[in-house]
Amino acid sequence: MNNITICAKYKGDSKTERGFRTMLFEIPPSYGKGPLAVPISIIPSFASQDTCLAGRYAEGANIIINGRIYPNEDGKLYVVPTQPLEELKMIINLNQVNIAGEVEYISEQVSQDSFNFGIVVNAPPQKVLGHTRQDSLLFKCESSGDDAVIFKKFLYKGRAMSLGGRLKFDTFIDKNGTRRSHFKVRMRPLQFSFFEKQINKELSK
Repeated sequence: MNNITICAKYKGDSKTERGFRTMLFEIPPSYGKGPLAVPISIIPSFASQDTCLAGRYAEGANIIINGRIYPNEDGKLYVVPTQPLEELKMIINLNQVNIAGEVEYISEQVSQDSFNFGIVVNAPPQKVLGHTRQDSLLFKCESSGDDAVIFKKFLYKGRAMSLGGRLKFDTFIDKNGTRRSHFKVRMRPLQFSFFEKQINKELSK
């Protein structure tokens, strides 16, 4: 599972490295002045019908998008719609990601109140991106509060789980002075489940 439901602003069109047309969108920050807008690229799909046709939307249009998310080696995050896009008169706060897979790594923890890790997800092939059934997708995830306490106790590499959160976009300057960026899933409180039934029973007590 690698699903996303968002309301985003249309920013224009572009092309992938393979020459396929994409639609550029930005998810506005959820709160405050700190978080950055999240840039994503939509790949028109059969499921989106004619709602992804070139010239359909004016720049700045507010669009609801449901689809599958594909982090890519080119540093961009692509979304393949699973149903037609819908235009709204005004932007709404909608940024929900749901993924399921296995823990690939656990980051070095730099704060007592947070717990960061990566999940590997299997997804349907996507020819436009060169993604096949043998490929997997890696999602960086971050949690805090009670969730972080639980994960420090129960999470390990290889554990299967599902989680929900919002998509984040961070930029930073590395030690060489180069600006870098990455996408993360910021978990929402208690939006997770381990696939092992016994563990879930213990958490519900």
